[in-house]
Amino acid sequence: MRSLHLSVFLLLNLTGCSLGKDPRYLDTQALERPPILAGSEVIGAAESFADEPVLPKQHNKKGLGKAVYLIKTVPMRFKIKQPLDTAWLAIELSLKQAEIKITDQDRSQGLFYVAYHDAGLLDLFGKLLKNEANTSLYVIHVSTENKETLVSAKLASKAEQTSSLEKSPINDQHEDNDADQLIYTLFTTLRDDLVH
Repeated sequence: MRSLHLSVFLLLNLTGCSLGKDPRYLDTQALERPPILAGSEVIGAAESFADEPVLPKQHNKKGLGKAVYLIKTVPMRFKIKQPLDTAWLAIELSLKQAEIKITDQDRSQGLFYVAYHDAGLLDLFGKLLKNEANTSLYVIHVSTENKETLVSAKLASKAEQTSSLEKSPINDQHEDNDADQLIYTLFTTLRDDLVH
């Protein structure tokens, strides 16, 4: 009888200890990188350990919201109310999340080369068959303008099309109309759906 009481007492204590969920202990983001000592000569050493780009975490938020806004020009562009380095990571994450293939990138010039085709209703079935015949290469240009980041896109030149996507089939007759759709897709992903 005494062992039964002891067992019940231990069981209640163990379950009682596990009920308290303090949100401070759920976030392990600070535990994933080694600490940086004050006065350290190496700046950015903590980022060199990460496999994926990491944005500052915003709890319970998806997307950047009002920090991203469209500029209705021809061609379509948008701005991000963030410095270029932070915006670069956000764009890279949103391209991966939107399943837009990054074929190349040059951060020093602010260029992403992406393989993109606007997926209409019929193209959803073609995606199952991995048909990339209508894929074209686009250049996304990222630059700084008035302490914000400006993002635009255009169809890559024929020389860039053949050199960057040699292994993939390319549609040379593709129209530039999808550049605006690419920008809009990237904009909505950043604004509404970006998970970081």
